[in-house]
Amino acid sequence: MRSLLWLIILFIVAVAVVLGAKYYSGDVYIVVEQTLIRINLQLFIGMVLLTVVMLYILLRIVMGFVHLPGHWQHWRINHQRHQVETALNHAGLAYFEGRYQFAAREAERVLRNKQGQHSRSLALLLAAHSADQMDDMSTRDRYLNEVAKLPEKQQLSRYLLLSQSALAQHNELQAKNALDAAAKINPNLTQLVKLQLRYDWDQHDARGVLHQVDKLSRASALSDSEQQQYRYWAYRQLLAEAKNPDELKNSLKSIPVDEQESLLNADIAEKYLQLGMYTQAVKWVKKYYPRSHDAALLPAFNHANQYMSSKEQQKNMIAADKWLQQEPHNADLLLLMGEMSYQQQLWGKAKNYLEASLQAKNNNVTRLLLAKVLEQSGENEAAEEQRNQILSSISNDDEL
Repeated sequence: MRSLLWLIILFIVAVAVVLGAKYYSGDVYIVVEQTLIRINLQLFIGMVLLTVVMLYILLRIVMGFVHLPGHWQHWRINHQRHQVETALNHAGLAYFEGRYQFAAREAERVLRNKQGQHSRSLALLLAAHSADQMDDMSTRDRYLNEVAKLPEKQQLSRYLLLSQSALAQHNELQAKNALDAAAKINPNLTQLVKLQLRYDWDQHDARGVLHQVDKLSRASALSDSEQQQYRYWAYRQLLAEAKNPDELKNSLKSIPVDEQESLLNADIAEKYLQLGMYTQAVKWVKKYYPRSHDAALLPAFNHANQYMSSKEQQKNMIAADKWLQQEPHNADLLLLMGEMSYQQQLWGKAKNYLEASLQAKNNNVTRLLLAKVLEQSGENEAAEEQRNQILSSISNDDEL
């Protein structure tokens, strides 16, 4: 717009000069000491204009030479900045493509370039991560030492890399220090929380795992199956860590009721047995077996029943018989009734239950108990036949 305005002004001046020269003719006199020079007005105007143009061109040439070093410096800086941008792009692409050696080389080009100061932190991190992927620890540490000189807010990626490397090397102390340092900068960073989850997993810290899984689930950073697997492991770990009834009570408070009633049914019953809490084990099975029909609960029920009084054993046997009435062909319930009858020395009932269980499902454990019952009943040949069938089935399994 500015150039157009100047062009219009010059055009108007030129038109004015031409019109003035056309309607006003005359001479221009120049006096030099004793000499008088007469020049036609139109010629004089042409000479003045030509002189002005020549002076302008000469001035531009002189100023061009004067500013040449500055223009050269400006071009060189722009060229170096372009080189930095190109090298940084190449380094980033090469890193994500898995070409770590090339990525490190391009990042080093950025670091050597004087115009790469604004991209220095990114280039250092790319070079450090590339060296780490190539297991070049000395080079990686050299770059990380340079990163350590940067402001604290730019240290997050360094701490993440150190923690990841320490976890891979099972260096718990270094991993913990790096994770704590990273958490001071950005405690909710998803990548950091994943590393903390891995650390807590390695340390068998069940409550830490649950805390990290909750944070990741809110960020939608874990699939449903992954969440379930981590939580199930943590719940089982809490049960395993309980050393007395009070600790078990606290552990159960940390486990949702839905999980207790589904996945952890048998684990909780088994934990009651381990701690000698036989009454609680029996009550647990009585409460949850009718809901879940989980056969894994029955061995715990039978085991705990042996430590109960005769009166309680009778009640438990009646409860098991009610379950059997609802599922008369359930091999596991028939085995349970056979075991409880065996403990009560009711050989006839035990034999009937065990034989019915074998008809529903062939099981060497059931067959071995049946052999014991037959021996107690004086049927030694039948007992020996049951044992031979067990040995035969084992031999067939070995051949397969």
